Amino acid sequence: MSTEQQINYGLNHYKMGAYQQAIPSLVAAADHLEKDTPKDPRLVDVLIALGEMAQSEKRKDLASDFYQRAFKTAEELKPQDSTKLRNALVPFGLFNLQDHPSDAIHLLQRAELISRSYEDQVLNVIDQDNLALAYNANKEFERANATSLHALEVLKNIKSGKLINRTKAVILHNLAYNQMDMGRYAESESNFKESLAVMRSAPNEIEAWRLRRVKSSYALLLRKLGRESEAVAIETN
Repeated sequence: MSTEQQINYGLNHYKMGAYQQAIPSLVAAADHLEKDTPKDPRLVDVLIALGEMAQSEKRKDLASDFYQRAFKTAEELKPQDSTKLRNALVPFGLFNLQDHPSDAIHLLQRAELISRSYEDQVLNVIDQDNLALAYNANKEFERANATSLHALEVLKNIKSGKLINRTKAVILHNLAYNQMDMGRYAESESNFKESLAVMRSAPNEIEAWRLRRVKSSYALLLRKLGRESEAVAIETN
């Protein structure tokens, strides 16, 4: 199989979630590209895919290596490709949220700056939301709150685009969770409720795991408030 075929086969199976079929082809493609044509823009996509698959298998060591290589490759592309760089910054930044939140902030700030110029501003709103997550992880709760609120304001002015409802619901969830961390329980509950309502209004846009996550977070808040029966009702309905 040629390198071109390895890339196409691996990325197609990666997108379908068929990781066991994707990994061998993508590993081989990465090896060939890094050795023979290290400035090939496709190498960024291959390394990001390998990073995400390694992360899904809880192989942090491999994921970190792949993400760093994707980022380095994207930075060194000639001519520069800001889209490839943004696409490498986002997963690398999100990967660092738990263990290295200050690094995550730096990476996701760069991604958000790039996407400000995009025609599809939903992507920039998503990058703002990612940045709010990084501020929360770094315990900069007020900054996270302000960033989420700004993202929602920007989203209001976007009249058309893909996944607007899903993006709004996700931002509302993350805003509510941050407010829960701040002890602002009334605001948190209001935003959890709105996030659920938006998700239920657009079921075709919402993956089941996202809905479960909002329910779980809302139930956590209700338990903090001593409202066990309501928490159970949210989780089961």
